[in-house]
Amino acid sequence: MSDLFLGQSCSEFYKFISAGTAHTFTFNFQPDKVVFNNLSDWVATAGGFPISVWYRDQTSAGDAFQHKVIDSAAAQSFNFVTEATNGFTVADTDGGVSSRHATISAISQADPCVITHSAYTFQDNQIIRLTDLGETGVSDRGMGELNNNRYRIVVVNSTNFSLKDVITGEPIDSAAFTAYVSGGRIALETAVISLNNPQVSPYSASNPYLPNPFAYSAVDYKLTAGSAVMGSDGDLFNIEVYKFGNVVDLGDLLT
Repeated sequence: MSDLFLGQSCSEFYKFISAGTAHTFTFNFQPDKVVFNNLSDWVATAGGFPISVWYRDQTSAGDAFQHKVIDSAAAQSFNFVTEATNGFTVADTDGGVSSRHATISAISQADPCVITHSAYTFQDNQIIRLTDLGETGVSDRGMGELNNNRYRIVVVNSTNFSLKDVITGEPIDSAAFTAYVSGGRIALETAVISLNNPQVSPYSASNPYLPNPFAYSAVDYKLTAGSAVMGSDGDLFNIEVYKFGNVVDLGDLLT
């Protein structure tokens, strides 16, 4: 369900018994706030940490915001502590569409224009889009004439292809274009054109062309709770996980 809750609030609740060591938790959505309640430390001697709080995008200096027990008799008097080590660490795994992009390392000023790219198995007549060329921020990566345009390709070899106009099929002449400097990306807009393109020799049922795999991989939202949060072996915990329906940064409230 990750990335599908835009504009909605979400919450989850977990229970576990700590092993007294750091542990990574995986949530069903990107949390904005996570509260670790150490139920064993509510009645601990002075020095217990019954509550540890994490907020998304908090600074590294605020690795964990914690309540600290200072009254061992009543367990009701607390300090508030900013734990700078062994608190929380975001451990999300990347997601998105895999195996659909390649990076550019060279572009010729020639007719036809030839793109040199990171290793990727393209096919003749696939349609690609070129991005991140030309003026990007403070630097000019060159070949701005190609930026954000769609082209049909002709495979030259495993790391090179030339460009053709998508409609007319005419080769793209880049001889007068701005010289390539660096950077740029290739986004594949069509997948498999034919099962044996480029040619695999010999082609057979046991040696077919394997098309480029691509699939959407959801982000795994993970948070590692360090030893300062996890307490001692055998401590009983519950976790409250929240996704807010709307987050507004009001900035500096000047008077």
